[in-house]
Amino acid sequence: MIAACARAARVLAGRETAPQYPAAGRRAAASIPRTLWIDSEQRLLRRYRDGDAAIDGYAEDYAYLTSGLLELFQADGDPAWLEWATSLQAAQDRLFWDEADAGWFSTTGNDPSVLLRLKEDYDGAEPAAGSVSVLNLAVFESLIGGGAWMKRAERTLARFGPKVGAAGRVVPMLLAGLSAWHADHTQIVIVGPADRDDTRALQREAARRYRPFAVVVPVRPGPQQDALSTVMPFVAPMRMRAGRATAYVCRAFTCREPVTDPAALAAQL
Repeated sequence: MIAACARAARVLAGRETAPQYPAAGRRAAASIPRTLWIDSEQRLLRRYRDGDAAIDGYAEDYAYLTSGLLELFQADGDPAWLEWATSLQAAQDRLFWDEADAGWFSTTGNDPSVLLRLKEDYDGAEPAAGSVSVLNLAVFESLIGGGAWMKRAERTLARFGPKVGAAGRVVPMLLAGLSAWHADHTQIVIVGPADRDDTRALQREAARRYRPFAVVVPVRPGPQQDALSTVMPFVAPMRMRAGRATAYVCRAFTCREPVTDPAALAAQL
């Protein structure tokens, strides 16, 4: 739900119906630290009812929530979502990653009733944790860089490569992750206050183009940009030009000339 609402906000950027979607995503995401996230242990639970939370989260719970937070960050630019997504990915790796053979186990191994730890290798009604995680790692690489994200994704893709070759139709999300791994890491950074028409115009132009593996980074000048720069240093020097909202199109953190006109942005995409 969080990812769907956030993606709808991006696709419908600038339209009258758009504001309801990020608000719904934010409400859903904000409820989880109060109910299902144990911050002191960096651990996620998977069931909450009438004030009672229980059952250790599975790898898929971490992967799905991370995906939602990454989408939500791209919708509203709040660094808190990206920081939490980074913490979730670290927790998922710590609890589920198989260093010897790559991929993520479904369970932590702390439950004595679980006799055998398995890895999902089938994208059914709910995609496998590993498939979603490969896509998450590609987004992290595009947002933060460093290379380590894609090395883990590459190991996972190599681990499940035989499944892709033999029966690719059963792992469509993993195939999407493979496409993301091959894609260039494109960042579309839009610097400007959220409530201004020129900012919305650039957001609409970015949303018009189907670039499934490009990341969108909304940057709000001031304290938000300062906070975001601690996680994404490459946005620190980006400024509005001539007092107008400004777009920077970058590939692998190398940026083209900043533009303030939607038509000029379209030419760069």
